[in-house]
Amino acid sequence: MVTLRELQAQVTERYDRLGTPAWPNPHPDLAAPREEEYSRVTDPERYRIVHLRARVWAETLGAVPGVTVEPLAPAPLDDDGRLGLFDRGVRITAPRPGTLPLLLLERDAPVLEPDGSGRDASTAPLPVLHICVAEPTVGIERLPECGCDACDSGSADLLLAIDETIGRVVGGPFVALRGLGWHATWSPDGGSSGGVGRGPNHDQVMDQCRRLAHGEDVRLPDGTRAFVGRPWFG
Repeated sequence: MVTLRELQAQVTERYDRLGTPAWPNPHPDLAAPREEEYSRVTDPERYRIVHLRARVWAETLGAVPGVTVEPLAPAPLDDDGRLGLFDRGVRITAPRPGTLPLLLLERDAPVLEPDGSGRDASTAPLPVLHICVAEPTVGIERLPECGCDACDSGSADLLLAIDETIGRVVGGPFVALRGLGWHATWSPDGGSSGGVGRGPNHDQVMDQCRRLAHGEDVRLPDGTRAFVGRPWFG
C-alpha cells in the first residue's frame, strides 16, 4: 500500500519536471513589507504554480488503484456568494470507507484596482487554489490567501502549504466543523478555528474534533455540520 511519504516524493518529482516559476521570500527574516506593497500585485500569473501543484497531486493520487478523480463543473465556493464560483476543479475520492473526498478547485480571480473600485483590466487574473473537503463550500485552505506583494512569502511557502493541507486530509484523521458564523479544522498535528462574531471556545472545539476523530458521540452546537475523515491508506 502506498504511503503519504511516497506520494509526496512522486508529487515533488513530477512537479520539478514542469520547470515552473520559483522565487524567494521577498521578506526574509520577518522583514516588514513596504507600504506600497499592500496595493500592488506584481506578475499575478506566476501564482499559476498553485494550480499546477494541485494538478500534479490529482494526477498522482489518481494513479493509486481505487482512487477516482472526477471533473467538477463551476459551482459556488461559499453560501453567501462572497467568493463566487470556481472555474475548474476535481473531486478525488478514496475507496476506503469513512474517508473524506478531497476537492481541488481552481479560480481565476480578478485583480482589483488599489482603491477597490473595480477590476484592473490591465492585469491578468490571479490564479487561486481552494482546497476543500466533501463539497465546494467546505473550504480548508485558500492559496494565495491574498496575492498582494506585501503578503508574498515566496513560492516554496505556497507549495509547502498545499502539500501539508492535502497531506492532512489524505493522511487522516481529519475533521472539519462548520457552524453558524464559525468554522474549525483539526488533524493530529494541530487545528484552527475562527469566524465572525463569537464562536465556541477554541480549546473545547479542538477537544470535540479529537473525540469525533476517535469515533465518539459528541454533542455539537445547534446547526453545526461535522465532516470526519479516516486516513485514505494504511
